[in-house]
Amino acid sequence: MFKSIAATRAFSSTASNKFAKIQLLGRIGNITYKETKDNRPFLNYSLAVDRYAPNDAPEGKLTVTDWYSLSVFDDKQVAFFQNHLDKGAQIYAEADIKQKTVQDEAGEKLVYTTMYQTRYEVIRFPKKKEPTAE
Repeated sequence: MFKSIAATRAFSSTASNKFAKIQLLGRIGNITYKETKDNRPFLNYSLAVDRYAPNDAPEGKLTVTDWYSLSVFDDKQVAFFQNHLDKGAQIYAEADIKQKTVQDEAGEKLVYTTMYQTRYEVIRFPKKKEPTAE
């Protein structure tokens, strides 16, 4: 007579999400602006992410900083980074992860992991730079 809602599973007609994703919350380090071969702007940036690791942390600290490298190819995101973000900004970033296996000159297989940013939210903008007196 009564059917449990939890017992039925609703399927969506939309495409499934990719599963190789990462979510990071950290502070922006260096940003490098570049162009593709067909002159499309993109950027690479480093993101410092603190993690709780009291056994691995330096004396007097409870956290260790891990650095991640992300690439951004979305034109709107690249423009926003150029105009509003700089070193020290705190952001939440989502990225797709892709791996590529190549062989080096010695025949050894190397695995490269690349993170392509798909979404971000600004948590704190960077401190404004004070004008220098000349």
